[in-house]
Amino acid sequence: MKKAKRILSAVAAGVMVLSLSACGGGSGSASGSASGSAPAAGSTPAGAEGKITISYWTTNRHDQAYMTPLIEEFNATNDKNIYIDFQVYADNYSQMLDLAFSTNTAPDVYQLAGTDPIEVVVKEKGQLLDLAPYMDDEYRTRFGEGAFVEGINALGDGIYSLPYTASAARLFYNQDIFDRVGIDGPPQTLDELVADAKLVTEQLGSEGIYGIAGNFKSAASSVARSIDMIVMRSGGTRGGFDYKTGTYDFSSYKPVLEAFKEMFATGVSFPGSESLDIDPLRTQFAAGNIAMYISISHAEPGVYASQFPTDANWNCAQLPTVNGKVEGKQQLWFGGSNLGINPATEHPDEAWEVMKFLHSDEVMGPYHTAGLGTVMIPSAVESAEAPESIEKMPNLAINADDQNWPPLPAGVVVEGKDYYTTCVECIFGVTDIDSAIEDLNTRYNAAYDKLVDGGAERIVYPNFDPLKQDTAK
Repeated sequence: MKKAKRILSAVAAGVMVLSLSACGGGSGSASGSASGSAPAAGSTPAGAEGKITISYWTTNRHDQAYMTPLIEEFNATNDKNIYIDFQVYADNYSQMLDLAFSTNTAPDVYQLAGTDPIEVVVKEKGQLLDLAPYMDDEYRTRFGEGAFVEGINALGDGIYSLPYTASAARLFYNQDIFDRVGIDGPPQTLDELVADAKLVTEQLGSEGIYGIAGNFKSAASSVARSIDMIVMRSGGTRGGFDYKTGTYDFSSYKPVLEAFKEMFATGVSFPGSESLDIDPLRTQFAAGNIAMYISISHAEPGVYASQFPTDANWNCAQLPTVNGKVEGKQQLWFGGSNLGINPATEHPDEAWEVMKFLHSDEVMGPYHTAGLGTVMIPSAVESAEAPESIEKMPNLAINADDQNWPPLPAGVVVEGKDYYTTCVECIFGVTDIDSAIEDLNTRYNAAYDKLVDGGAERIVYPNFDPLKQDTAK
């Protein structure tokens, strides 16, 4: 643990240096800068002369202060002649990644965007290298039993990503604001969520304090971390897909969309939520201007320790459900996969060395202790101290209600707007909810039927339900 404590001491110093720069632009290098744009393709990062540069892209701004000094140390001391060009992005990452691959400027090692099933990323987009040839039995064993799951990080005999951390959506709230307006505890039902948001805004709106906020500028990010999760937790479908019938049915989205519409289209929510990104939202929460919002369990402790330091008495809770009962598993925000290697990299062996470094016990053990994520690598966790953040806020931890659902059908190409965009339009009153659900069912089923007619096997699990998750055919 001596090395872990030394790393954590370095992290504390890094937090002080980076707390201002980390909330500035859209990217940052291993030297800790955050210029707001990535370096031009083909540029040579400072300090990389004479070394093999491996570019590494991630969206994890919450751990930038932790990772930067470790990557700098790796760059200075590794015996493989490798320099990691570390870039952190916040906005439009999925589109940026696709553009980079289409223009042959994609990074060597990168965080998966999470918007496509791994089968699509591997087979259709061709964006992931098979890691299986690089791993011997000893290396595989450190990830524990059941670490490599078909459709999550593996396809057939191939392995395309490694277990890293797991995270889940949670409701984050300001206890000080709750105390001021007399709210006893976080909401358990959607009706309570709406009522609490209204109460805060009615009593404190004149002070610029609002009941709830959302990062709806990115439809996919906001819906995936809020609407989708509440639907699943309430016993509905995942992404509209009903595994029991092998068809799309978005009807379980209706009560959730209605509740969110009541809050976000009626002035109860923080003004401008329809065009808000997650980091500006966090800034307002840190300033005490927002009572509640939904985000990801792995990120917020680091965010409020380094990027947006706050004196607010904040906490987190499980997401509310339609009726207060947990009637379905909640999909992990991510779990089992995170990073991959570009198959077009000119330096696959060196890229693998970077992957090994990023997943090493020396990096991931203190990462777990620092509360930056619920680490899924047993060999790293076994030698690490428990994170203080989870001891203080137990709901940050992954529990039995959080798990990976089966993969969604791959390769479904839907004409028109995707359901993320449609959901946001419903929330802000642009589109009628009943009409939207009917339209989504029609378009998504037409797209899936076309795929099946073309030879794809229809996914049907006759005994499936959102709690038991029986995938027998």
